[in-house]
Amino acid sequence: MCSQRVEYSADSVSATASGLEIAARVYRGPHLEAEHCAAVAVVDASGRITHHLGDPRLVTMMRSSIKPFQALPFVMRGGPDKFGFSNKQLAILCGSHSGTDEHLETALANLKAAGNAPADLDCGAHVPMFMQLNGTFPTKGEDKDPLRHNCSGKHSGFLALAKLLGEPTGDYLNPKGRTQQLVKQALADACEYDSDKLIPAIDGCSAPNYPLPLWRLALGFRKFANAEGNTEEMRSAFRRLKAAITEHPHMVSGEKRLDLNLMRSFVGNIVCKGGAESLQAIGFSEPKIGIAIKVLDGNSRALGAIVVEVLRQLGVISDIEKYPHLRSYVKPEIRNAHDRVTGYIGAEFRLRKVE
Repeated sequence: MCSQRVEYSADSVSATASGLEIAARVYRGPHLEAEHCAAVAVVDASGRITHHLGDPRLVTMMRSSIKPFQALPFVMRGGPDKFGFSNKQLAILCGSHSGTDEHLETALANLKAAGNAPADLDCGAHVPMFMQLNGTFPTKGEDKDPLRHNCSGKHSGFLALAKLLGEPTGDYLNPKGRTQQLVKQALADACEYDSDKLIPAIDGCSAPNYPLPLWRLALGFRKFANAEGNTEEMRSAFRRLKAAITEHPHMVSGEKRLDLNLMRSFVGNIVCKGGAESLQAIGFSEPKIGIAIKVLDGNSRALGAIVVEVLRQLGVISDIEKYPHLRSYVKPEIRNAHDRVTGYIGAEFRLRKVE
């Protein structure tokens, strides 16, 4: 069972909070084997929380879900035009890409356009995600190449912003440097949150990352989907980034991954971005809503099933057969090493409506 161990800030306590709730169950044959708790926050066009599961004001690290907001300062200051970034190059700034040759080439093009080099990347390296998903192994040093790191696109944008600002590129990840201070403020503005509450921690790619209440993330993605902001520069940047990821959704994600399957299912009507430790943010233009989902134990195996069930309960999905890219997330099968079906994951919850 899920136990409630949440540290609440002043922003997190509310009358609508109901603790942690089971969102998905894992079955082996007919037998219950595991459970995953989740928190869900849904906000409407006015920014009001309309539906939730668990505590919609849960404060958690945002990880890669905030990459579109981290790209804002570069776009708002005219960086794409100065360095000649195409929409494809812009899209990868928002992505956790799969490390294919195309992703590598796009991140490299970003670096070259701004006068930077692969050696400037401080994101580290790992086995590319497309290899992890396909069960293949590095044979040509792919796991040592920072360009294939899923965050290299974001870092190419940080480095370009540093060049735009005249800041030393070797300092581009310093939380107190101008580059990351502008990134932090853009996140605060987009999610309408006090920047003083954004206390940095270090992400898996060594960039500063921040905690936010879940509903603030949902709010930010609703604004992203609808080009809303407190300045025309932010509204214009949101429009440009949405156009880029709509045109090139595979730059944000990759084959066999939830973000790409969502973007292919609601073309032009959605923006979305997942984050490590089982986090998903979604914004829709119609209906004008924002959604944020966090699986509390950080296991991502049930996330797709929970996302699709949230969309079904909100009426965004009425007939799953009309969404072929999402069908596999309904009761996803669990298979063993012999590729035999041993069980499934069921999303078993009911969103609470806030009256």
